[in-house]
Amino acid sequence: MPLPLLLIHGYSATGLDFDPICKKLRAMGEDPIDLNVGNYISLNNEITIKDIAEGMERAIQLTPKLAAVDEFDAIVHSTGMLVVRSWLTNHPAGVGTNTRLKRLKHLVGLAPATWGSPQAHKGRTWLGALVKGSKTPGPDFLNAGDEVLDGLELGSRFTWDLAHLDLLGPDPYFGTGADTPYVAVFIGNTPYDGIASVANDPGTDGTVRWAGCGLNTRKITLDLTHLPIGTDGKPTERVTITPWATDARLNVPMIAVEGRNHGTLISDPDEEMVGLIADFMKVGSSADYDKWLEGAQKFGEKGLATMKIGPGNDASGMTEEALKLVGHLLHLAGKPLDGWQQFVVHARDERGDPVTDYMIEVYTRVDGKWQKFEQMYTDVHAYTTDPSFRCFLVQLPEGICGGEVPLQIHIGASTGTDVMAYQGYGSDENMTEMRAESDPVVIAIPAGALGKDSLFHPFTTTLVEIVLNREPYPFDSISKIFTWL
Repeated sequence: MPLPLLLIHGYSATGLDFDPICKKLRAMGEDPIDLNVGNYISLNNEITIKDIAEGMERAIQLTPKLAAVDEFDAIVHSTGMLVVRSWLTNHPAGVGTNTRLKRLKHLVGLAPATWGSPQAHKGRTWLGALVKGSKTPGPDFLNAGDEVLDGLELGSRFTWDLAHLDLLGPDPYFGTGADTPYVAVFIGNTPYDGIASVANDPGTDGTVRWAGCGLNTRKITLDLTHLPIGTDGKPTERVTITPWATDARLNVPMIAVEGRNHGTLISDPDEEMVGLIADFMKVGSSADYDKWLEGAQKFGEKGLATMKIGPGNDASGMTEEALKLVGHLLHLAGKPLDGWQQFVVHARDERGDPVTDYMIEVYTRVDGKWQKFEQMYTDVHAYTTDPSFRCFLVQLPEGICGGEVPLQIHIGASTGTDVMAYQGYGSDENMTEMRAESDPVVIAIPAGALGKDSLFHPFTTTLVEIVLNREPYPFDSISKIFTWL
């Protein structure tokens, strides 16, 4: 017997957007499905994504047909993924006793904004309010949902903290067992066309980045402090990296859908994709999931091939502004890629305070010389509220994901005052003063240093945390910041 199905829409949308998928599911014999189409406020400047998640919980509790059942499924579009993930993590209990995790059996993400959207910070402007803001006269008139858009912005503190709870925590929220949800993610392989093409950015379905929709992630920590200490309080390496999916953590890659963009993925859903969704709702074990994923990835091969072609001046739907982002990479136009990857970087000091003025550059060895890894700078976005968080979009040239590429990471930082300074220790273990005019700290990652692994994994998001010492300056004498009379 099918479980009740929750349908959660995205930013500035309504539950009616799911009507085409509902009709196709019914046509495939998935009736009777108890369809519960959610409808939430997103265009209110005081409402957060966490607020919406708790509103969802209240609606579940006070809807008799949902309150009476132990299990249900969900299909989400765009921001709906962040709403459901927040609903799961808002519960104060640990993974083993989190009843929300046990109730949600299957979660389908359709172009989910798992790591936000490059459009979010644009929506916070007055022009954004005119285009997407509430048009209903009243207290929310022309509101664009500032708090929701803040959470959706690339590199936001919200998505960083959320990932540490459900994707990187010691106990997986999305595991291989039956006590946590099985998850599937689909995304279109084309940007918008027509007038909507003004929104297009490289490596996106028009709204969400291909590298920022799946749930597969890991974290790299670059601890440049004098004595690196791990989360367990014990000494650790300068460079540490968490593993990918393990026996306990579910493998949730994106599945590409040919010929669909962010909107048409649900307004004109692919017949085979809907069939895969229907089959996914029957997954009941790790073996079932692995078998389903194998078939789904085979379906996605055609769409994936298009995503692995470098964009050029004739890239479909790409605006002049977007083309400027990849102008320095036009030598890759039309050439095969390994794909796209997103890095979310956070810099902080040893006390946890943000480092907002910093520089990070990646070099690789070409013909015996160290050169900037230009692909690292396809797009760089600093989070508006706190620029210690930044998001890098990387275009991965073919063959780079083999793990045999030597790299150097150059990091510089400045406090903006002459009485305090950052200091860092690089691979040579020498202390480096980190001031505006100083040479950067260098971390070397030799070819093969990560074993068979690689820093680069296409269509994923990697978190990078940089930790520095912040000390009174000069380091070897009493600083003017505090002296004795």
